[in-house]
Amino acid sequence: KWCKSQRKQYQRLVKKGKSKKLNRYQVLAMQKIGFKWIEQGKEATLSNSSETIPRKWSKRLKEFEQYNENIKNAMPSSTKLLKWIASQRKHYRKLLKRKVSKHLSWYQVDILNEYRFPWILWKEEENAP
Repeated sequence: KWCKSQRKQYQRLVKKGKSKKLNRYQVLAMQKIGFKWIEQGKEATLSNSSETIPRKWSKRLKEFEQYNENIKNAMPSSTKLLKWIASQRKHYRKLLKRKVSKHLSWYQVDILNEYRFPWILWKEEENAP
């Protein structure tokens, strides 16, 4: 029951950018211990390791991985990477609403979660240069 409530608050954070019961530090702490934001068995049927991932998406993922390893607290300097991050957030919100997206699968979400992808744009990041 508690896990379900946390997932609901997380979805509210992702969709609306705010939640009264869940904050950034709680999200980060839960991610650190490996909390699964999508309940097992609720993922779309596309979530399997044999899924084909577009080459362009894989390229941006590698850029994100390099960025994430080197400069964790700064904005990416590549505008292509910034746009890709923004589009992943947008497609993730659609995926949460509809359970299916043409541009992002649950398998890709799992991959991004392994890299601690920032699904939520926090207020201090919005004001960053």
